[in-house]
Amino acid sequence: MNHHRDPLEPTNVQRAQWAKAALTVFTAETYGGDHPETMDSGDLETAISDLICDLLHFARFQPRMDAAEIHSHALGMFEQEIAEEANCDCPDGS
Repeated sequence: MNHHRDPLEPTNVQRAQWAKAALTVFTAETYGGDHPETMDSGDLETAISDLICDLLHFARFQPRMDAAEIHSHALGMFEQEIAEEANCDCPDGS
């Protein structure tokens, strides 16, 4: 059964754009000014992993936050959003 996307809900393309913006700032600070669009795929994968890892370190140092639970929850949300995208008959495929 296909579903229509709620127009108030962001698309996965929008989510990816937000992540790219964060990654751009991160790589400028930590990868000598590299930009995600110019990095080779191996370095880009490493930078993405590093950013996720550093976000979990940030969470660990916040009172009453469980980094492992945040990681697990994020992975579950990612999988759900991918599944919703696959089941959507939206004109833009999102």
